[in-house]
Amino acid sequence: MLIKTWFRTLDIKNNIIMKKYILIIAVLFAFVSCEEETIVYDSENGQTLANFSVSSILVPTPTEGASTTVDVFVSTKTDSERTISVEVDPSSTATADQYTLSGLTIPAGAFGATLTISSNFDALPEEGRANLVLNLVDVSGSNDLVIKDSPLQLEFYRECPITAGDWVINMTDSYGDGWQTDTATGGSGLTITLNDGTVLEVGLCSPYGSAAGTFLGDGECTPNNGSEGTATITIPEGTTSAEWFFPGDQYGEIGFEIISPSGEVAGGYESAEAGSITVDYCK
Repeated sequence: MLIKTWFRTLDIKNNIIMKKYILIIAVLFAFVSCEEETIVYDSENGQTLANFSVSSILVPTPTEGASTTVDVFVSTKTDSERTISVEVDPSSTATADQYTLSGLTIPAGAFGATLTISSNFDALPEEGRANLVLNLVDVSGSNDLVIKDSPLQLEFYRECPITAGDWVINMTDSYGDGWQTDTATGGSGLTITLNDGTVLEVGLCSPYGSAAGTFLGDGECTPNNGSEGTATITIPEGTTSAEWFFPGDQYGEIGFEIISPSGEVAGGYESAEAGSITVDYCK
């Protein structure tokens, strides 16, 4: 009976000791596992992360061209120059003659470079925008490179200052009874609102007496033979913006063209819907 009790006591002690060892081993394993998952930042020999500083840029381009800059950041530095490689995404609409790229070299000891993108006014479309999408694909001489999946998107478009001087608006009405815009017998004219708050207004006078009280009824509208007439507005020097607004066309009869001081057609519409009118100041 004493022998059985002694063995039972020994088994209990052994179980306790084994459980302690298992607990110690588990703690050590967990500690080692955590150590293995820890990433130590190393600016010279560690993993290299790279990305553009921004994701999208609008590039208004005057006649002399324009340039914009974007930083390319990397998380490591080296003792020698590195080259940044980018590729044009297939979704781009910009053509090679519309832009140039420079600054694709990271100096020795630096954590990045400044990419310069220049646009060419003459090659850009007269209307609309050219879209350029650049993907960052490589940084030479970098360890274990990881590139953030975020392309750089640029939109180029022509930007011209408003030409001061006399602008001519040639107006027509296919039915031959002057303009009826936002009312059945008359209404408002085409308005041009300048940045200083000045509002200019033009339109063919309506012959209907019920148009009285509207600009086309008894305002400073343009007298006409029913079918056509011409008005001239003067945009003064120093004007930085001009918003052209057409009030609408009751019967689908109205047409007009806008002639710049240089004699170029800067806008022309037939049966235009109510809303803002785009004028090409580059002409």
